[in-house]
Amino acid sequence: MAPSKSNASDEAGFKRLVELETEYRTQRSPDQLYAIASFPHLFDEFPYPVIINAGILKLADYFRQSNNIQRHAILQVFKKSQPHLKKVINVEETYKRISPMLQSNDPLARAITLRVLGGMATIVSDRIDVYHNVIHSLDSSEAMEVSAAVYAADMICAQSQRFCAIISGKLAFMVRDTLKTPLPLRRRLIRIFGHMFEDITLARLARKTCMDILELNQDVEYTVAILRTLTKLASHSLVDVNQQVDLLLQRAKASSNSEPGIRRVSLTCLGSLAQKNIEFKREQMQAIFDIALESEDEKTTLKAMVTLHKIFRLTNAMTSISLLESGIETMRGYIQVCIQILERSFSILPSTASPLSSASSVSKLVVLECYAVLAVILPYYRQLEAAGLTNVADSTFREAIGKTTESMEQFLLGIFSRGGKLHRDDTAQSRMVLSSLVSLTLEGGSGIDALLSTLLGWINTYKGRFINDVGQSAFTHYTAATTEVTTVPGCSDVLLRELRRSAQYPDISLLEFSALHHSPGSATTSSFESRVTALLEKFGRIDMLERYTRNHWDLYQIARYSLQTGWSSLALVALRNQEKVVSSVSSSLWLTTVRIVAQIESSLQTVTGGQKDSGQLNLCSQKQMYTKVISYLEELEAHQVNRTFHLQYSELRRQYLDACQSAVGILQLLSTSLDINREQQRSQHAWHTADEIALYRCADKFNELAHQYTLLRTVVSSSFASSGSDSLSAKTDQHSDGAIEVLQTMCLIIAYAIQRVAKILDYASTDGADSQINNSSGTETEIMDADVFDVDPLLIPLLYLQSQQQEQQEQMQHDGDSSSGSKTLLDIFKASTGLTLGYIDENLTGNGVDAVERGISIVRQLIQRYISYSIPIPQEFFVSMRSYAQEQPLSA
Repeated sequence: MAPSKSNASDEAGFKRLVELETEYRTQRSPDQLYAIASFPHLFDEFPYPVIINAGILKLADYFRQSNNIQRHAILQVFKKSQPHLKKVINVEETYKRISPMLQSNDPLARAITLRVLGGMATIVSDRIDVYHNVIHSLDSSEAMEVSAAVYAADMICAQSQRFCAIISGKLAFMVRDTLKTPLPLRRRLIRIFGHMFEDITLARLARKTCMDILELNQDVEYTVAILRTLTKLASHSLVDVNQQVDLLLQRAKASSNSEPGIRRVSLTCLGSLAQKNIEFKREQMQAIFDIALESEDEKTTLKAMVTLHKIFRLTNAMTSISLLESGIETMRGYIQVCIQILERSFSILPSTASPLSSASSVSKLVVLECYAVLAVILPYYRQLEAAGLTNVADSTFREAIGKTTESMEQFLLGIFSRGGKLHRDDTAQSRMVLSSLVSLTLEGGSGIDALLSTLLGWINTYKGRFINDVGQSAFTHYTAATTEVTTVPGCSDVLLRELRRSAQYPDISLLEFSALHHSPGSATTSSFESRVTALLEKFGRIDMLERYTRNHWDLYQIARYSLQTGWSSLALVALRNQEKVVSSVSSSLWLTTVRIVAQIESSLQTVTGGQKDSGQLNLCSQKQMYTKVISYLEELEAHQVNRTFHLQYSELRRQYLDACQSAVGILQLLSTSLDINREQQRSQHAWHTADEIALYRCADKFNELAHQYTLLRTVVSSSFASSGSDSLSAKTDQHSDGAIEVLQTMCLIIAYAIQRVAKILDYASTDGADSQINNSSGTETEIMDADVFDVDPLLIPLLYLQSQQQEQQEQMQHDGDSSSGSKTLLDIFKASTGLTLGYIDENLTGNGVDAVERGISIVRQLIQRYISYSIPIPQEFFVSMRSYAQEQPLSA
């Protein structure tokens, strides 16, 4: 029998280990050092416990037998092999071979041994003998040995709270002993207290020790070490957090301009506390604003603004302020301070035509942080203003918006107007300013057309630099923001003219933005697609073989965006033969997969065009193509690429199409049965049971699919829960969850409609009166009053959409406003869902065969409508294709 793969790997690892041992035993120092230095590579190549155990034992033997140079090399191996040390089983034997060197007469050998024990902290942190040796070495008369013992104590305390409790008294004594313990060593000892946070009692003891020694020395580095240690304790143990914030603010205020280091460190520590979502009081935030405004040091101002940005972005500070009675006054004060700092720092910047000097680079960063803080505060202020909580005559918001956006445009022009290629920092800063500029312009409620005109003007003026570097970012942020406002009139014509003018090198985001304002299915769809198709072919320079010869990565991005917005036909054009221009098998498989998905969704939008209420629905080809997609995804997983989400999504789409086709077939059979029984005047008792059971089973299938979509939504929620709180990321996450919820809602509504038809059939079949076979004049609510209607729990929240829709329409009529305000993809679909549910409740009622036939027709049309609906593909379906981007052939 052939050996298993693991056995073969073990044999190869042992073979390599024997080769290293042979090299070591040559007794030539260079060969021995080379053999020792090769052990980390051995562990990385063969990360198996049996190999690692054998290798570590060999190193322990070498450590005991070799000289200090080789011992130092072995120390480096332990430091580089930290991830593998947890697999060591023979810890006792390893320690026995290393620990005798602690009794050596050579202080350097003892110091190296202590550092090795520190490097082994993950596996020796529970050994009392190690604790004893480290504490004993702290009293050594050799400085190098004491330094090594401090290092070992630091590493072991990071792993063991037990050792923290044992050594805390010794550390406190050494820190207070200013005569015997040098200042640099005391700073290192203070940092060890930062590990003592898991036990509350120990954390309080560590904090008390640090507070006691804080005033013993005025050395800046000494104070900085204590402040950072106290902040680490507070952020991890959450003990005395408010006291720590007050202490840091006190130090920041007390430190004069002659000691800016302590002030900056204090502000940095406050920012690190904000990252733990610690609540800050209004007075504390005002104190940071005062420091930023009053400081004459721009670096200190920068630290203060960065800290405020973290507080506002990572905590609930703005929400808490908005709930206060004096919240509007507080925000007004924050805005005014930000504007003053912005104007002061912006005045330091040089003219737009000259590059920034090193002296003004800090002011530039201060300006950027002011933009970021205002982009957070102003929307909250706007909400309070909209709620009527501000004075009508108050012009704070409008003035702040005007000054900030004007400053942003000047800032961007200062970057774009400089000659040469944009630096990476300039590109990143431009993207950040564009994001804030777009959000503030839209928050202001006006200026959208002006902003679009400005962006297009920049593209025209600084073409070649702006397009390649920040053009996509500009319109990506603009597109994300304008999905929540009314479509800008005439915007598409302006953009298409710009696309046509720059067809040789069009900006991708212009295509994206144009697609946004031509919803699929509109009257201008065909004309728009034909024009954009021609532009894409010119952009990719298609050859005689129908292959794009350049801009492959950009075309893939266009396809990805188009699928996410439901434009599968446009994606199909951008993906034409793309899989044939890459060399990697996995990239080719992935591009083929995406192209087939685009082909499926594009064909579904037209598959029901000539089949409305015909009783026929042929989705076999689409189901077969989804089966092919699943096979390609499984093959991609064989290339060590995780495609779990993609497989689940594709399988659910295939099952949905199968369920739709089966439902239409069952409805057709029921319609035929009705016609036969009508002609032959048969009693419906003979046929109703089987048809009713078939309908309920069909409805159960759709309900089951809806619950499986819930699992997919859970995956999406868990993926973006740990991705931070960036506003643009949040919008992407909402899009992904909304795209899946659309599919889930479709299943629920179809199941609800089929259940209503089954209920009508049951009532019509059990009535027994021949007169009712051809009569449907019963009371519309009679069927619902017969007994409690059993609906799927997921549908219950959707049933309230009917009343919500009516209330919204009445409110809009009362306000005289036809605009629906901010609308996301899910909001728009939910609005139509409310109307659909109302239509179902109104029409799927009655007690006769005619009512059953009417219900069959309505369900058919509903299924056909949802099949041809432009499905947005979730963001999670797309993965990073950087490898594909690197494999592109060079542009012709």
